[in-house]
Amino acid sequence: MNKILLSKDNGWTIDSNTKSTFAGEPSFFALSGPGSLVRLVQIGKTNYYGLQLKSSRPDGAYWFDGDFFRRLAKEAREELQRQQTANKQPFANPLDELVGNYLRHRLRDCLAVCYDWTLDFDAYVRLRLEPGDALVAAEGPVAAQPAYSPKDSAYEAAKDIQLTGKWIDEPSIQYLVDFTFPANTQYTQRIHGPFLF
Repeated sequence: MNKILLSKDNGWTIDSNTKSTFAGEPSFFALSGPGSLVRLVQIGKTNYYGLQLKSSRPDGAYWFDGDFFRRLAKEAREELQRQQTANKQPFANPLDELVGNYLRHRLRDCLAVCYDWTLDFDAYVRLRLEPGDALVAAEGPVAAQPAYSPKDSAYEAAKDIQLTGKWIDEPSIQYLVDFTFPANTQYTQRIHGPFLF
């Protein structure tokens, strides 16, 4: 993915709650391909807690680099294959299902997605970027977050559990995209999915 740094005077401001999801001041970029952005989504259903979940908007605000997603999926498959070899017997569940579970667990921590922001996610969407594109996005490192945000009733009981916002030792990078911003409206037609884990 290619990036051109933009001036912050582009008419797009970020509110303080959204800014707090970044570890530092985000920068504005025009993004182009070849490359892609990925967004985690949940498909409307009743989860294992009995809560009725609404479907996520494919054109929501938070995205991450498609290459990061591919690296994490490769890590998941290699780690599970290593465990299977060490155990000297196949897993009870299919490997693809286990890779999906691993990815969901790692992505919640890497992207610091509080449980009360998204109780469950089971799919993702992808936005393909092509050479010559100029998708405007705020980019910056993900801020660590508690497992539940302070406004949630579960916060006190779990306030010592932190979601790191890191992959290995490096902060994960997130992209904030506003598809109502005039320069970005055309890109909603490029969002594909949802694809199940």
